[in-house]
Order: sequence, then C-alpha cells, then structure tokens
Amino acid sequence: MRKRTYLLVTVLVLLCTGMLFAAGGAEITAPKSDEGPVVISYYTWDDGSHKALIDTFNATHSHIQVNAQILPAADYETKLTTLLSGRADIDAFMEKRQADMFGQYTNGYLEPLDSYIKATGKPNEAVEAFKSSSVINGDIVVIPWRGGAYYTYYNKNVFKKAGIPTPDYYVERGEWTWEKFEEVSKAITAADPKLVGSTIYIWGGQGFFQAGQAGDSIVTPDGKIDSIENVIKQLEMRKRLEDVGAMWSLIDMKVTKLHYSKQFYDGNVGMLLIGEWFPGQMVVGEKDGLLAFDFEDWGITRLPCDQEEYVTVGLPTGNCITSYSKKKDAAFEFINWMSGPAGAAVAASYGVLPAAPGDAARAEIAKNLPKGNSIDYFLEPKGNNTANFSPYGTRVETEFATIQEDFLLGNMTVDQFRTKFTKTLNDIIKTTY
Repeated sequence: MRKRTYLLVTVLVLLCTGMLFAAGGAEITAPKSDEGPVVISYYTWDDGSHKALIDTFNATHSHIQVNAQILPAADYETKLTTLLSGRADIDAFMEKRQADMFGQYTNGYLEPLDSYIKATGKPNEAVEAFKSSSVINGDIVVIPWRGGAYYTYYNKNVFKKAGIPTPDYYVERGEWTWEKFEEVSKAITAADPKLVGSTIYIWGGQGFFQAGQAGDSIVTPDGKIDSIENVIKQLEMRKRLEDVGAMWSLIDMKVTKLHYSKQFYDGNVGMLLIGEWFPGQMVVGEKDGLLAFDFEDWGITRLPCDQEEYVTVGLPTGNCITSYSKKKDAAFEFINWMSGPAGAAVAASYGVLPAAPGDAARAEIAKNLPKGNSIDYFLEPKGNNTANFSPYGTRVETEFATIQEDFLLGNMTVDQFRTKFTKTLNDIIKTTY
C-alpha cells in the first residue's frame, strides 16, 4: 500500500487542542480568539472531506469560526427536518437530499442568497454551473460546493478473476449500455459465485438512473406524471440480476445495514454505481486500512447509458442558510468560501469533484485517484440529467423505495407495480402543499 500525503496534516495539528470530534452526533468546538470571533452553528454529516473543509476554514479565518454539529449520515435527512421544524440553533447546513429544499423553502426555513452573492461583486461560479438545481421561484437558495455526477466504479481484480474486460473497455467502443452492464454483471458472478457482479444502493433515487438519462421527470414541477417506463425497465433489470446473485440484494442491504463502501472495500464486488463523492471514501478507506486490495486496483468510468449522446445523472451538494439565523453574513462567508477556489482545493485533495473545479482541481484530484484513465472519465465534460427534482421529489423517492421492495420480493407483478406506483404518484400530487 503506497503512502499518501494528506493536505491537512498541519491544520489538524494546529486545531487538535481546541477540537472535539467523536462518532455519531459529534461536535467540533471552534476555538475562540481574543477578539471574539463570530461563531456559527453548522450542521452536516460524518464525512472526512466535510471535516477537512471545516478545519481548514477555522484555521485560516480568525474573525469567523464554525461550530459544526456532525450527525450520522444514515438518518441525517430525518434529523435535519426535525431540527429545522423546531427552529434549532442552525445558521447554515449542508443539504443531503436536494429535493428537500422545496419543502424547506415553502416552510420558510431557507434564506434567499441573491443579495449576498450580489454584494461580492461577481457571480458565484458554483451556482452558475448548477443554476437549475440552485434556484426555487427565482431565489438562489443553495450554494453548491460538490459537483453532481454518477459513475461506474470497478474493481480490476474482480474483472481479472472473471476473465472479462473492465468497463472502460466497453466505454471506449461505445458499447457501455445498460444491457452490457447486465451482461457483465452476470458474467462476473457466473465465473465465480463468491463474486457479486454489481451493486446499486438502497436509496429510492438510485432507481431513477435510466429515467434521468432519458430526461424523464417522474413528476414534473407543475404536478404532472411523466413517463415511468424507464423506472420500470431499471427495476426489472435489478430483479433479474438479484435473482441470479449478480447484484447485491437490496433487501439484504436494508436488513444488515451494509453500506456500499464496505461492499466495495471488501473486494468481492465488480462494479458499484455511485456518485462523485466516492473517491473521497476510497482515500479514507486506504488511509484507515479498510481496503482488501491495493489502491491502484480500482477504476472509474462512465455510468452505463442507452442515450445516443452520453449523459450521467446527479445533483450537486450544497449549503443553505436558515432564514432565522442572526449570523447570516458570517454563515454566507463560510459557505461561499467552501464553494470557491480554496474550498475546491480542499475537496479536490480528497478526490471529491468540486462544483467549480478551477484550473488546479485536476492535478489535486489526480493525486487521489488510481493511475490510468480514471481521471479522464471523472473530469470529462458531460451532460447531466436528474429525474425527480421537484416539489414532489422527496415523497416520490420515499414511496418508491417502499414499493420497489415488494416488487423485488416477488410480491407483485410488473403490471401491479405500474398501477400502484401511478396511483401513489397521483396521491402525492394531490396532497403536496
């Protein structure tokens, strides 16, 4: 295992005497200077790159300090909703499930950010890069710091054991379709039953890859049902793969609470379809000695795609300011810094794709990716569609996650699923504010 240089060693040493960081609902207590810095309360979830961003900001800003509340990722959305509804002491927070912004905006929890950005004297590059997912009713309500894109992450050793080419081979030949993905997944498990061809995680939105690439909205922003046929197509593929052990069972993942990173770390999964944040998790996995293989034995390439022109899916991850915060200017300075060049450099050093990378991002990201063509696929210009980004999105994702379980367990036919999902969507449209 090769040694890796981490950008923030010096910063962490400087901060270690003033910091409390524990697992679970942890808190990073910001140090105070003699001048009495403005201390903002900031909520996010447990991720190494998030902690690094906070630590770096605190180490380089004496007039503002971030007192971060770190919640477990698994139930972050639920806890955040409860905290916001109770108007807890939150000046700013990171949005994990982006469609939640619509409900937060309607309930008056989000501060419009247009005037703060205007006061900087220039457009925010991260917002401009993801304008369609940063604005509600003409108001900018979030500033992205991490870009949004899904990829195929693959284990080279698994493909070698199975005796078949890695996915980038098919990408280069224009053959990396969903049909080929299914074929390759089955071939891996057929070669060795101890190997799992592929895995897609339990989140409801993970069932909308093909729909998003096709431009389907599931439910349009004005409350009309769009085509659900690509949702059904992907769900049928998942069942076929699960039935032969070529895809990790969604039900087993839910019951055992097995995280996708653990699946991939253990070295028996051929392909993982997940977002742009995963290289950062691989860096942490190597650092913590969790990988059952060498760091160079994995790769990144495109998401399978049936469209004539390649398009991925995904939304950026960004930060919001609460409407009731009494420290909005300080909160804005922090989240604006995170989206800018300094924040992007920290994110890139963890292998994370910044929303506005800048010229230095490629070199920084390359240090934390395996050698070869992974960097080319990670940073290539690409279209990005996203299904289910609407005021109905959170409920659609939640309801779909439940209904798909019944289908995967064999408790309903395709026609029964289509009928039930359509009825559910109509109910959501009628009862959403």
